[in-house]
Amino acid sequence: MTEDRPRLLVDIVSDPVCPWCYVGLKSFIAAKERLKSEFIVLPRFRAYQLNPDTPAEGVDRQAYYARKFPDEAQRTQMIHQLKAAALGAGFAFDPSKPAHLPNTLKAHQIIRLAHFDGAQERLALALYAAYWDDGADIGDEETLADLAQAAGLDIENARQDLKNPKSIAEIKTEAEGFRQAGVTGVPTFIVNERTGFAGALPPARLAETLREAANVTRVQ
Repeated sequence: MTEDRPRLLVDIVSDPVCPWCYVGLKSFIAAKERLKSEFIVLPRFRAYQLNPDTPAEGVDRQAYYARKFPDEAQRTQMIHQLKAAALGAGFAFDPSKPAHLPNTLKAHQIIRLAHFDGAQERLALALYAAYWDDGADIGDEETLADLAQAAGLDIENARQDLKNPKSIAEIKTEAEGFRQAGVTGVPTFIVNERTGFAGALPPARLAETLREAANVTRVQ
């Protein structure tokens, strides 16, 4: 491994309440390990909201999905597909566990804040695990501040950022910008700010897809 490895910048457009994004994150971490001898892989998490109109206090998740997908057999099939994809990415989780569906605006603020401390991937992984594995309310400011502190961020700075109108506006603009740019599904991976693809691919396939994209769009 040499330090002249090319940089591979990967923007991960995602939303913490998207179960496929949890699978995609785990798969990306495994894919990054496969690519480490070839590239300096630099992930950057970008905001997207599947449900931007969710009230600030959140809603009942089971009731929401029952309305969105009224066919119970379809919902059951989706859960089976997610569990199988998770196993392919090297972990297990229960997509039906969270009872609450939060507005993810504040979660995205904390993820973005962590970028400036070099802790973004660590915090994103902890935040996804808190929601999907523990059922935590990731729309709650104190929950997010605690997650930030555990990831090595200053808790008071995190609390201030969560209340900062400028930070809130920037996240809204970024999320809406991706929607206007044509992102309709997450996770979406954008390579070296030039080409992208969507989907929670298995680690080996994701690594190969990232490698192929890097061959035509390199950051020097």
